Amino acid sequence: MNDQTKQVKVPLTRDQIRAKVFSKIKPRIIDINVFGVDIELHQPTLKAILEAQDTEDTGTRMAQMIINYAYVPGTTTRVFDEADAPMILTWPFGDDLIRLQKAITLLTGVDVTGAEKEVTESPLKELS
Repeated sequence: MNDQTKQVKVPLTRDQIRAKVFSKIKPRIIDINVFGVDIELHQPTLKAILEAQDTEDTGTRMAQMIINYAYVPGTTTRVFDEADAPMILTWPFGDDLIRLQKAITLLTGVDVTGAEKEVTESPLKELS
């Protein structure tokens, strides 16, 4: 390619960047079978992640994540609501909950059980 045919990359404007970013926002969805039923897990929003961090109790936080991210397949209807939290906490711990936790980790990029330690150590240590 000679110098005359090189294309100069023109930077996008602020409005073009915003339009591209906001038009491409689509949460990831993971289909999962737990306790013999199929559900969808929808990727949480930034707001949901920040709210989950405000919950100190790990069990309560996990139940809240299940309530907030589990949907009836193909819909925007949540499977569970706030009143289900006590029942979720009584589920037997095993393969189903491990798969569920791994799927949530994939959607959030956060290891639910390990994130608390990392955040409490020093959330800004990488910046120093």
